[in-house]
Amino acid sequence: MTAKRSISVPDDVARWLDGQPNVSAAITAAVRAQMAGIQLDEVLRRAGIEVTDAGKTRWRDRLAAPISDEALAEGQRMLDEAA
Repeated sequence: MTAKRSISVPDDVARWLDGQPNVSAAITAAVRAQMAGIQLDEVLRRAGIEVTDAGKTRWRDRLAAPISDEALAEGQRMLDEAA
């Protein structure tokens, strides 16, 4: 089942949507990604982990850093041992 909605978006978003082959699919994917993030935050809260904007920023920065060659080699060594 689907429902039709009429929305207003900022100009930059409208320009991006204008370039999409399927605007409904693009909006659906974006909203579902937002929903998944909210659901993840709720699961973490239920597990006793309080999600904050500062914590999200800290992890984004940490995960954006490249993995060192030494860490990659250690990970490969561990995988080889497990096989």
